[in-house]
This record gives sequence, structure tokens and C-alpha cells, in this order.
Amino acid sequence: MNARLIPLGDNNLPPEAAEIVSRWPYNLHRVLAHNPQTLASWLQFGEHVLRNNSLPEREREIVILRVAWNWQSDYEWGLHVRLARSIGMSEADIRAVTHGATSDHWSKTEAALISAVDDIHAHNPIGDDVWKILASYYSPKQLIDLVMTVGEFALVAMILSSFQIEKENIPGLETLESFR
Repeated sequence: MNARLIPLGDNNLPPEAAEIVSRWPYNLHRVLAHNPQTLASWLQFGEHVLRNNSLPEREREIVILRVAWNWQSDYEWGLHVRLARSIGMSEADIRAVTHGATSDHWSKTEAALISAVDDIHAHNPIGDDVWKILASYYSPKQLIDLVMTVGEFALVAMILSSFQIEKENIPGLETLESFR
């Protein structure tokens, strides 16, 4: 796979993108720095979804990992496996994401989260049975954050695949293949 847009190096960054890339020095952000206004606008939303999300961290990462798995986004998968581990998710948790909602590993609510991601990925609304489970557990604010998280990380996966952005060169970064 050859990158369709080259990540900008520090010496080639537009001034309005340099501060962003200093905080987010990843290939994704360096590619989007070709359009600094879009990078800045998108990142404001992306940071909100990642850092100010009303879903508990574990649930947020289950959702993000399932989006990455569904999109087969090695880049997104590797970085979020690392993040999931940093918040205490186990190897069994991460492996269960790959098996989907039918895994015995999940609570009823966690399985519903994964089903919701799968429904949206299949271009369907979240199923009524799944919605009832989610709505009995999560507040309206959290339900909005759930759908926004799926949308944000599907967008990221789409950007990564469309521009064929190379994975980060971070030692020990997991690949999708290691979980098949």
C-alpha cells in the first residue's frame, strides 16, 4: 500500500497546523495538515469524542475497537488496543471484540454496544431490541455520545483507508492479523 498523501514533516507544516501536530504527531494528523482548516475543525470534534465522552472509558474503547475491527483499520486498531490496555482492558476483552456481540465474554450491555456498532456499520439503524437495552442503561446524553463515537471513528477509518495512511512506527503496536 502506498500512501496517497504524504504526511507533512515538521519543516513543511503550515503554521496553523504546526501546533496541532505538536500535540498529535501522528501520520493521520500530518496528512490532514495539508488542509489546516479542516484539520483544526475536525480535531475539535474528535478530541471531544475521545476525551469528553460521557460513556465510561471501557465502553468507549469497546465501541472504537469494534469500529476499527469492522473497517479492518490496522492503524486505528493498533493505537486503540494500546489505549484500551492503558485503561485496564484485558487481552480477553480485546480478543472478544473480534468475536462480536455473541461472545460469552460480554455483559448484556456490552454486547448491545457491539451490536449497535455492527448495525450502524451495516448501514442500518440500531435494532429495536438493542436500543431497548442501551436506553435502559445509558442516558440520552450517553446514547448521543455512543452514536457520535461510532461516526467519528468510522470517519477516521474511512480517512485512513481512503488516503492509505501508513501505520505509526511504534514498537509493539498490535495488528489486526495478530487477533485473527
